[in-house]
Amino acid sequence: MDSLFEELIAIDSQHALNFFLVNLRETMGDRRLKDDEVLYVASILAHYSQTSRADTSSIPPMAHLGEVFDHFVLQTDMHRDPGVLEMGGSQVLFFAGFFRDQMARRHNVRWFDQIGQSLYERASHHSVNPKKRDLFDRLSESFPVWTLLCRDLSRTLRDNRLLLRPN
Repeated sequence: MDSLFEELIAIDSQHALNFFLVNLRETMGDRRLKDDEVLYVASILAHYSQTSRADTSSIPPMAHLGEVFDHFVLQTDMHRDPGVLEMGGSQVLFFAGFFRDQMARRHNVRWFDQIGQSLYERASHHSVNPKKRDLFDRLSESFPVWTLLCRDLSRTLRDNRLLLRPN
């Protein structure tokens, strides 16, 4: 196999995280947001960029915001589990943020911003870890900012497609 091709498909989680972290910081411009929030949001984007919908080891990424609603809002038996609430919030952030333009054709993304805020607020309330509680609380407050930053990042990446050039 061509070594350039091997290099391209051998992206590990650290490379993906660094890619999103660097590009998210560039997209932020002069906005001042806490470093742990930036790292957390970049980790969500990196995680979902490398997670298959066919993954059966845990709850796979949903296909769209409608599935997120059905799984994380309608199923009330999981409303006290901070891990499940965090997962729901992260999937709303992913779809209502990074795929905002696409999701807006089918869903009211501003309403889903409120759902994401609520999921992180409840995750904060039920979390026993003080650092996570603080992070989730801040994310619930800044959720609409993050969805717009993720949307802007997505647009930038679409507009500035990376061209593969041989050495």
